[in-house]
Amino acid sequence: AAAIPGVTAVGYADHTPLSLGGGDSFVYSDATTDYRPTNMAADAMNYHISPGYPEAAGTRLLAGRTLTYHDDSNAPKVALVNRQFAVKVFGSVDKAIGGHFKYWNGIRAEVVGVLEDGKYRTLTEDQQPAMFFSFLQQKSSGVWLLVRSKRDPEEISKALQQTLRGLDAGLPFVVKTWDSEMGSALFAARVATVALGVLGMLGAKLAVTGIFGL
Repeated sequence: AAAIPGVTAVGYADHTPLSLGGGDSFVYSDATTDYRPTNMAADAMNYHISPGYPEAAGTRLLAGRTLTYHDDSNAPKVALVNRQFAVKVFGSVDKAIGGHFKYWNGIRAEVVGVLEDGKYRTLTEDQQPAMFFSFLQQKSSGVWLLVRSKRDPEEISKALQQTLRGLDAGLPFVVKTWDSEMGSALFAARVATVALGVLGMLGAKLAVTGIFGL
């Protein structure tokens, strides 16, 4: 996919922000040995991603480094975290780099990079912690390929289809644009806006014409 003309970044994740699915996990300080929920430092969204995902998703790196293909099963477990995670668990972005935390009843990971905050479940949510693990260190059955391109969406979709079919003609996949995914995330807000607009017009009409009864 990266070799397709016009493609500027490629990466993948087990699920994407603002889409259905996704999970969260309790996070503990490195010194914690009692993993009861009352001892957690944060409840963080978690993603399994490949190198290139932050660039493809348009997520800025604030400090440290991104993941590489050297972050595999033979290397120490690492993670990228967002700014909210860094502040909540470590106190600051700077303190998070090189720091360790625990999750899933004692698995230990080192923070190698801090990403800017984002929206993960809804656009109206309060800012929440998120962590991103190397797909080579934490396997997942789901894969979303993210492709950033300057080409027309229809053109790049056809090119992607050709490329993927060339690898495996029976591979099931569906292409969605970022705008269409955002449209799904904004659907509820748009419906509410239209409903309020209709009610507002109705109220204005009643105010002008008056309500008469016997």
